[in-house]
Amino acid sequence: MKQAAQLLIELFEQWGKPKAIRSDNGSPIGVPDRNIVPILSLWLAAYGIRHILNRPRRPTDNANVENNQNTSARWADVYNCDDYIQMQEKLDEICVHQREFFKVSRLGQVTRKQLYPKLYSIPTPFDPKDFDVQKAYQLLEKATFPRRVSCNGTISIYSHVFSIGRTYKRQDVILTFCGQQVAWIAHDPKGEQIKVIPDTRFSKENIYNLTVCQ
Repeated sequence: MKQAAQLLIELFEQWGKPKAIRSDNGSPIGVPDRNIVPILSLWLAAYGIRHILNRPRRPTDNANVENNQNTSARWADVYNCDDYIQMQEKLDEICVHQREFFKVSRLGQVTRKQLYPKLYSIPTPFDPKDFDVQKAYQLLEKATFPRRVSCNGTISIYSHVFSIGRTYKRQDVILTFCGQQVAWIAHDPKGEQIKVIPDTRFSKENIYNLTVCQ
């Protein structure tokens, strides 16, 4: 994920900061069962970028991208490439061709570069220093996470087990996140606070580096 973050930063520096990014909901980008907020969503939120996830098993939510990927693969003849390096080189070449030289009939026989010249002037500059972990915390604080306490008195959140106490075994609890404390707050179904659970995995450094769950 850290490598993915670096690639996204390079794209933002080249094309500017987008208002939103849509992606599939599969792991590790998304969370198929949607029982947690994806770490990438928190990272993007810290830069003020909204992360839009496709609905599970609904590739048509991103039909334009799916079609473009299919076209790019055919133009680059990726299945006949000798290795991933050659494949990447060919994909880079056809991306430039598609944007700057290929005239689209439905756009009036002009190139995409001619139609969208502002993309090349970076109208929304991106600065990595704009990272604000409070925005990530605000997104996480909006969510509630129901959990069933095990017979051992534990619950799991983001693949880590925490103790709630045997008093609550086999009962349902609700977890919320507190950015000020960088901790989970456990409540019983009536809303009464049970426990505060610090979670240093969600430090500013870990969210910035996309290493929260590593």
